[in-house]
Amino acid sequence: MSKIINNRRRLPFVNHPIQIKYLSLVAVAMFVPAIVIGGCLYYLIWQTVAYQLAIPELIFQTLLPAYHRVNAILIIALPFVSVFIFLLAAGLSHRIAGPLKRIENELDTMIRTHNFTHVLKLRPGDELESLIEKINQAISAAQGKK
Repeated sequence: MSKIINNRRRLPFVNHPIQIKYLSLVAVAMFVPAIVIGGCLYYLIWQTVAYQLAIPELIFQTLLPAYHRVNAILIIALPFVSVFIFLLAAGLSHRIAGPLKRIENELDTMIRTHNFTHVLKLRPGDELESLIEKINQAISAAQGKK
């Protein structure tokens, strides 16, 4: 299969509906469990501390600085981790959505120009290589039947 060398996609979102759909799914899959688990842990820990201790006011004054430190660490770390995961997901979706958009555009060009001798190409690092190979095989087989 022929590949394009040094031809990078410049737009981060090449196939908006597909990429937005999967990035939204990643965002929901990232935030919903974090909020539910975090909320449950906070509730469990602080309810246990409040009800199980003999003198909760004194213990709470001791634990309050630790509570604030944990919150500060979470407030600082979670945005960075979330952005990292989102950028990773965007990069991976780009490697799938890009070739899909390219296949769509090249097939539209082939249909419009009635030139079915064109071979679909793939950029390095893109996914869907087996799909593009099958499409190229189908084009070659159709040319052989003419």
